Amino acid sequence: MKPLLKTRLTPVNPTVITIRPRLDSRANNSFLSFAFRLDELLLDSLRRWSIPALRLALGSVFFWFGALKIVGGSPVTSLIQETYSFLPVTTFVMILGVWEMLVGIGMILKRALRAVLLLLAIHLVGTFTAVWLNPHIFFLQGIPFCLTGDGEFVMKNLVLITAALVIGGHELKPLNNRHG
Repeated sequence: MKPLLKTRLTPVNPTVITIRPRLDSRANNSFLSFAFRLDELLLDSLRRWSIPALRLALGSVFFWFGALKIVGGSPVTSLIQETYSFLPVTTFVMILGVWEMLVGIGMILKRALRAVLLLLAIHLVGTFTAVWLNPHIFFLQGIPFCLTGDGEFVMKNLVLITAALVIGGHELKPLNNRHG
């Protein structure tokens, strides 16, 4: 049987197997030179714009969802009522709406980002508290891997939490900046 990949041991280190030769960005080949320049340009653009784009997207989602709560058009009002039945739902939904809009505005404008990320974290902890309070709403027959539509809606918040972690890791500076 013929091997799928041809490999050879390198003379420098006989334990290293070269599968694909490393491309040299200084190659005279004009196509390769163009490809390397394009690659660098794309990576530089990603490094410069991906975190601000993530921050704007996350801020827009929070602002939008908050505005829906304030104008009475949120599809999660009944879920909130069912989960947090011990709270005055109308007032609670309004507070959540304002809270989400503040998070959204702070993200979009990149103002008080540390406080905004704290508000976002508290908000999302509250979202997962709903799962703890009424798991039957979020899981079919109590099986954690069998989510209902509401369960999927809440679990997508893991992505929002991760986005907030990325933003915090890249946009926040240490409070005590002795080293800079």
